[in-house]
Amino acid sequence: MHTGLTLSELQRRFFDALYAPGTGDPSAWIEGAGLTPAARLGIYRHSAEEIHTVALRTGYPAVCALVGDAYFDRVARQYRRAHPSHSGNLQKFGDAFGAFLEGRPETAGLRYLGDVARLEWQRQQAALAADAAPLSADAFAAALATAEGPIRIGLLPSVRIFASAHPVLTIWQLASQRADESVTLPEAGDHVLIWRDGGQVAMSPVHAASFAFIGALLQGHSVDAAHQAAHALDPKFDLPACVADLLRSGLMTAIETSLPDAMEKSTCSSN
Repeated sequence: MHTGLTLSELQRRFFDALYAPGTGDPSAWIEGAGLTPAARLGIYRHSAEEIHTVALRTGYPAVCALVGDAYFDRVARQYRRAHPSHSGNLQKFGDAFGAFLEGRPETAGLRYLGDVARLEWQRQQAALAADAAPLSADAFAAALATAEGPIRIGLLPSVRIFASAHPVLTIWQLASQRADESVTLPEAGDHVLIWRDGGQVAMSPVHAASFAFIGALLQGHSVDAAHQAAHALDPKFDLPACVADLLRSGLMTAIETSLPDAMEKSTCSSN
């Protein structure tokens, strides 16, 4: 005869048993309905495992193409046990997958694999981001004409940036196309701009200075401060051209006047 458990304790045992057989075995509280309690629990465990594996396959198609279906499914099950999902929203599952892949001894020869996974995670975040209306060229010109003092540029919620020491954009493109031909990868790493264009996620390589400029805008810094960050990397950074590209791509949402931010204050105080 088993002792009584509270509902929360029973739910915890059931949850644990879905990830690790024999952990806090709740079989004594399970009605088999024609099956043994252990067999019934096994059905739930297999179903949950498959749901999480499919979620990872859907979110990381390039990684799956790079390592193969069989290995991907195996490592997905290992990841699931190491990082149980604590949310009913599977869109949050997989955020640590890149780091997990890097920690596997069998992927040591694929040094870029973790960053390819991180790039795909950023693509997921861009796909799921909120909608916002882009700023038109006329609205941009009007806002710029009336602005006084430092200004900030708001970007679409879907805009993301990702930097890697590896040519992850080229690798992602080749894996997504499942290209079989041998190619020579660039030696340099990538700075990638990511955003949602209509119903599709778009990506584009950008120069390091433009990457720094956009990154500063995403952090809420003013255009002046963002320009300083870009100029520090490239004295020839073309601010008007970079802003025009953002506007042309429909990535701006607003222009607002603001007080000097901390980055500007620290720069001014050092002069």
